[in-house]
Amino acid sequence: MPEEQYEMPALLPEAGNGSATGTCEDETVVNPLRMPVNGEQWTVVRTRPRCEKKLEEVCGLKLMSVYLPLSAKTHSYGGRERTFSSPLFPGYVFSLVNPDQFRWIQQNRFTARILRTGDQVLLLRELQAIRTALLADEVVQVFPFLTKGRPIRVVSGPLRGTEGVVKRLKGKTRVVVNVELIQQSVEIEVESHQLAPL
Repeated sequence: MPEEQYEMPALLPEAGNGSATGTCEDETVVNPLRMPVNGEQWTVVRTRPRCEKKLEEVCGLKLMSVYLPLSAKTHSYGGRERTFSSPLFPGYVFSLVNPDQFRWIQQNRFTARILRTGDQVLLLRELQAIRTALLADEVVQVFPFLTKGRPIRVVSGPLRGTEGVVKRLKGKTRVVVNVELIQQSVEIEVESHQLAPL
């Protein structure tokens, strides 16, 4: 596979959200999102049902860069509350692989199929925006991929530089950040004065 050169844009702050352990992330966790080098490429792994954390774990044991966005969900059982971490995008894990690791992950028993993208910069920007939103506890919910709506850019605050489309609900402004490759979107809340049209 020919080596491709990418110029990495400035990403959002490094501290925080990149799960490598299958638990909700905090600001002490090292950012797993980095640009490919020496023939590496970010891939999107479509996992077998309920195998996201298992695949993340075995990738971590092989010291592979892997990102599984997780969200915390609280459930009540008999008057007691318990909080669980669940994949934000069920069935998807993001992994940085070289050619040998690609063959290994493709044949892994937790993998259903592989999606690859040539636009590594775009994918990393989208993942970094989601990671930063998770750290700021700003993710509201996940939607099917959206194509309509006004494109905007967040111009201030922790999500500065994030691009998406605007959705207004009862006077509040919500931004939908698209992840093109897996046709999913994440909705986040921001103040109207933090937005500018593209």
